Amino acid sequence: MYFGCIRRCEKYRISHYSLACRFVEMVLTYVKSQKGANMLVYNGYIHRKEKTIDQKTIWKCAQYNKHKCTGRVHTVGDEVVKSTSHNHVADASILEAKKACNRMKELAHQVDLTTQGIIATVSQEVSVGATGQLPSISSLKRTLQNTRQRVEAIPANPRSLTELIIPEEYTRNNNGEPFLLFDSGPNEQRILIFSTERNLTLMASCEHWYADGTFTCTPLLFGQLYTIHGVQYSNVIPTVFALLPNKTQATYTRLFHELKTLRPGLRPTTIMVDYEIAAINALQQEFPEVRIRGCFFHFTQCLWRNMQCTGLQQVYTEDANFALHLRQLAALAFVPEVDVVATFGELLDSEFYTQNGNLLTPLINYFEDVWIGRLDRRQQIRPPMFPRNLWNCFEFIEEDLPRTNNAVEGWHNSFSSILNAAHPNLWKFITGLKKEESLNRLKVEQYIAGNQQPQKKFIKIQRGE
Repeated sequence: MYFGCIRRCEKYRISHYSLACRFVEMVLTYVKSQKGANMLVYNGYIHRKEKTIDQKTIWKCAQYNKHKCTGRVHTVGDEVVKSTSHNHVADASILEAKKACNRMKELAHQVDLTTQGIIATVSQEVSVGATGQLPSISSLKRTLQNTRQRVEAIPANPRSLTELIIPEEYTRNNNGEPFLLFDSGPNEQRILIFSTERNLTLMASCEHWYADGTFTCTPLLFGQLYTIHGVQYSNVIPTVFALLPNKTQATYTRLFHELKTLRPGLRPTTIMVDYEIAAINALQQEFPEVRIRGCFFHFTQCLWRNMQCTGLQQVYTEDANFALHLRQLAALAFVPEVDVVATFGELLDSEFYTQNGNLLTPLINYFEDVWIGRLDRRQQIRPPMFPRNLWNCFEFIEEDLPRTNNAVEGWHNSFSSILNAAHPNLWKFITGLKKEESLNRLKVEQYIAGNQQPQKKFIKIQRGE
C-alpha cells in the first residue's frame, strides 16, 4: 500500500505521503440524490459528482450554489487522493435527513407498507434537528409514489374485463409454476382462479373446507375475492383464490365446477360458509354429498342485525340481564340438533320471554321463520329459511373443529393490510397474491417438518345415557 501511495502522490503532485496514505485507508460512503445518483460523503460534507478525468473523479460540495463553496474531493477508484477546504461548517442534520430520505426510498420497494407508514416509521428515528431538513410530507409522498411506480413498472389497468390481457409473468407464482389455473375468457362475467398443483393436492387431502368472500381488497372490475381454505396440520390453510364478477348462484356454480375439473376427486366432508343462499345452493349442486355448515359468528351477526332493526339495540346494550336472556337464542347452536326445537319451546315458556312477549314478538317471529321453523295450521313445523343442521355447532364441538370462519376473515384482513389499498389495481393485487402464496408454501413446509398435533386444552366428558 505504501508504494501505491507514493506512485499516486507523484502522479497527482501530492507532496505529503502521510496525508495521502491516510486518505487511502478511509472507507468512502455515499448517499443517493433525489434522482438516484451517488453523492460522496466525506468529513461530514456531502458532495455531488462534478466530472471525471481519466481515472480521477472530482466531487464538488453539494452546498456550492447556496454558499458558493469551492470545497472539492478528488477520488481514484475507492480512494481519496485530494481534498480542499469548505467555506462553511458541516451540518450533520443535512446528512441525517438525506440518509432518512434514502431509507424511505428503500422501504418504498415493499408492497406491504403505505407511503404514510413509511414516512411515519422513518421520521420517528430522525433527530429534531434533522426533521427540519426533511422535505415536506406532500413532497415525500410524491417521491415515494414515483419510486414505487418505477420499481413496479406495472401494465396499465384494464378498462373492462373484456379488454383484460394478463401478461405471462402474472400467470405464474414466484417459483415459476403455473398460478393462474383458470381464466373463463374475455367477457364481463370473467372468473380467474389462482392456485397451484401443490395447493390443489393439499385441498384434496382436506376433509374440512372453509370458504368466504371479501370485497375490500378486490381489484376494480371484479365483484369479490372468494377464497377456499382447508384444515391440515391443525391449521386453516388458504388453497384457492378466485376473482369473481358477482355473487350469483351461476357464478358460484361455475367456480366449484371448474375446481372439480382442475382436481378430479375433490370430496370434502364439510364446508363452512356464511349464510349466502347463492353459495349454499351452488355447493349443494356441485358437492351433493358434502355437509354444509354455517359460521357461528355470522349466525350471531344475523341475530344482532335483527335486534337493531326491531328496536332492541338500546335495551340490549344497557341492560346486562336482558342481553343475557337474548343470548340464549344464539346458545341454541350448542344444543344437540335433535333437542333444539324442544329447548326453544322451553325458552319461550320461561318467565323472561313470557313477561316481555310483546317487545320480543318481532325477534321471535324472525327466529322462527329463518332459523327454527314455524308451526302451520296442521301443527307441523314449516322448514325455516336455513335448516337447523346448517347453523347447529354441537357436532363441531365434539369433533374439535372451528365453529367460525374467523380464520378466513383474519386472512382477508391480513391480505388487505399487505396490499394497503381498498381496491388495488389488478397487477398490484396479483403481485401481493404471489407473495402470499410463497409465504403459505413456506408455512406448509414448516408444518410438515414439525408435524406434531397441539395438545387439546380440554378433555371430553362422557355423557350419561
